[in-house]
Amino acid sequence: LRLTRGGCRCAGMLEVMWKGRWSRVCRDSVSKAGVESICQHLGCGPPRTEPLQLIFSGGKEPRTQPLWCHRMLANPAGCHWVPANCTEHAVLACSEPVKTTPEPQPTAPVTTPEPTGPARLLLVDGDLGCSGFVELHMQGLQGVVASSPGMGPELATRICQALHCGTAIDGHGHAKPERESHLPVRWEVVKPCENLPLHNCFNRTRARRGETPAFIICSGSWPLQRLANGPTPCQGDIEVFHEGQWRVLCDSRARRAERGRQLCQELRCGNLSSSVEIHDPPSRGVTCRVPTLRLCPANLGPLQTCSRTRDSKPHPTSVAAGTIVSICLALLLFGILMLICGPPAYRRLMKR
Repeated sequence: LRLTRGGCRCAGMLEVMWKGRWSRVCRDSVSKAGVESICQHLGCGPPRTEPLQLIFSGGKEPRTQPLWCHRMLANPAGCHWVPANCTEHAVLACSEPVKTTPEPQPTAPVTTPEPTGPARLLLVDGDLGCSGFVELHMQGLQGVVASSPGMGPELATRICQALHCGTAIDGHGHAKPERESHLPVRWEVVKPCENLPLHNCFNRTRARRGETPAFIICSGSWPLQRLANGPTPCQGDIEVFHEGQWRVLCDSRARRAERGRQLCQELRCGNLSSSVEIHDPPSRGVTCRVPTLRLCPANLGPLQTCSRTRDSKPHPTSVAAGTIVSICLALLLFGILMLICGPPAYRRLMKR
């Protein structure tokens, strides 16, 4: 037995578990003596006479058939239940049981051990898949690592390699992204940690104001160079990813064509069709110190004003003039044959 929709355990609509389902009980089948035995059976106090307001959540009402109780004994569990067709159901209001036992004294809180689990390193909130704040989950704490002299290129590269993101490029944990981390700084780098496992290179730290979280950009598998501002993905200005932003690549004239050929091949756009230097308007960009384009993100110079290099893929070849003449001659020959052979063939067909 149970009482539901009354807002507490000892008041509400009477329901009984019958054949694996909760069913309501007809009101007229419960006598006053039966109400007292039900309240006692539920561990509540004597029945109350105040009107009871039921709480309906707005869901669908159960479609089980209500039950009628025959021969209610002192123990309601021994009632003989049979299906009935009644429209009014039993609503009971029992008083709350009187507490006779003293309340237990509050005990000292038990210190629970910290949750255990494998330590995890992540790079989050970066513009690319292999860049972002260095986030560490370890010893039941979740936070970011502080940017410090200990976060050098060696440790940053170890983090990138552990995340299968290649090696660390410019920044080495000290880049300043535009947005901030959503987690507090809770970890600091242990020095020296070259001979320690990667997760042992970090210790807890108290949150301090003005603490800058470490931000790393790894080479990874994401493209760090692209063709932008063009009508197609294979046409546009050569740009490289530098300090969290895309910058125009300031090429010299001698290297402009070679950069375009390398980028067209990396983007699977075929061979280079044209390379044009655009002076107006000037752009803020960076220079690359190495001849290989894919190594440029780790070998970039300071920002400067320069022109843009706009490359494009090969244009589709036009139909040759000889091909057009051949098509015209073939159509002319077909027309002559139709004029010569058409009428005789038509007359033979009509005779048949």
